[in-house]
Amino acid sequence: MYPTTRFALALIVFPSLLTAQKPLAERLRGAGTRTIAFSAKARPDACGDGSTSYSDGLSGPRTRYYDGLLLTHAPWDTHLAPCEPGLMRVSVRMVEGSPSWLRLAVGPLPVLGDTVLDLGLVSTREAGEFLQSVARGGEGRAAVDALMPLVVLDSFPRWDLLAVAARDSTRMQRYRRRASDLMARAASGTLPGESVDDDAAGLRREAVYALARKQERNEDPVPQLLDIAKTNPHRDVRVAALYSLGQTGDARAIDLFASMLRGR
Repeated sequence: MYPTTRFALALIVFPSLLTAQKPLAERLRGAGTRTIAFSAKARPDACGDGSTSYSDGLSGPRTRYYDGLLLTHAPWDTHLAPCEPGLMRVSVRMVEGSPSWLRLAVGPLPVLGDTVLDLGLVSTREAGEFLQSVARGGEGRAAVDALMPLVVLDSFPRWDLLAVAARDSTRMQRYRRRASDLMARAASGTLPGESVDDDAAGLRREAVYALARKQERNEDPVPQLLDIAKTNPHRDVRVAALYSLGQTGDARAIDLFASMLRGR
């Protein structure tokens, strides 16, 4: 091969190699204003349909997110679409180099259209570093949106970060409550036994939720909810208490979640 030919090939190949070697955050910031996507390995207990719904793995595949709305399907729901394991994909809307919102998908991922720049598969380390920087250093909706992908991302030490986020008094309530709610659902998964779903269980849960509504009357239900979550003999009641504590965002509740999740 002639020297001039080798030089011409180097001009073509080397810039692309250098671009591929740039950190994920730098590639995203350098894209200006557009939607960019990247994929990474998800936890084995996460699943989804690749586009419209996914399970974060904290409450089983029958509890799924649909455009941010959490729904739990009954066991007899025969119309529930399969929840398949696979990679996770994060779509990020960048505006002048800063993330505006993030969207998560899990499962068999479809090919994206030309309007989205797909960076393809990245390492869990790179994905975790970027998502953590947005969750703790970002603002508004983007910071809230980044919490869920960190829960789904494989091998990421999620509970310490969520505990810090849930306790961060400088953040808006929506941010702290999202972190607290995720910890509460994960903590409920550590309880032994199985919950039942009958009339008696429904009444027990309603009693817990009525107790939690004391907060709306400027009363403090947290001590009673903590006691229920720790000592009640019925698993379904303890789960209801944990869920209710997750909505309070109270520091005492965060301490309980962190202790239940330690070592998990």
